[in-house]
Amino acid sequence: MQLSTKARYGLRALCHVAHRGYASAQVIAEQQAIPSRYLEEIIGELRKAGFVIGKRGPRGGYKLARPASEIVLGDVLSVLTSSGGAGAGSSQDEITGLVERAVDARFSDAVGSLSLEQLLGEAREHYRRRASDYVI
Repeated sequence: MQLSTKARYGLRALCHVAHRGYASAQVIAEQQAIPSRYLEEIIGELRKAGFVIGKRGPRGGYKLARPASEIVLGDVLSVLTSSGGAGAGSSQDEITGLVERAVDARFSDAVGSLSLEQLLGEAREHYRRRASDYVI
């Protein structure tokens, strides 16, 4: 299962906000290498779904609407992938359909209980391990 660009960018933006506590769309776009117009669209969807709250103005930005431990990645991915063309590949063969549904079900089970906080913890641990392996 591959995540769409929209889902990857949305998760990166949420992780950035969770890690920093508060960030403007411009800073998120620059530091995460996300096109700013696309990020605004994605953040709008995340805001409507209740994952982030925004503040307008020169010192505006976004923060998580609730603790990272309460944000489940399955819910985020559902919001960011719901606007796609579901059912567009209806001309596929039966075996391909069965395989895709089985993979999707297992993927949903895996991310269904994974919180943003857990994802950040795993990312921090991965970074620490990589940094400790650095040799000059």
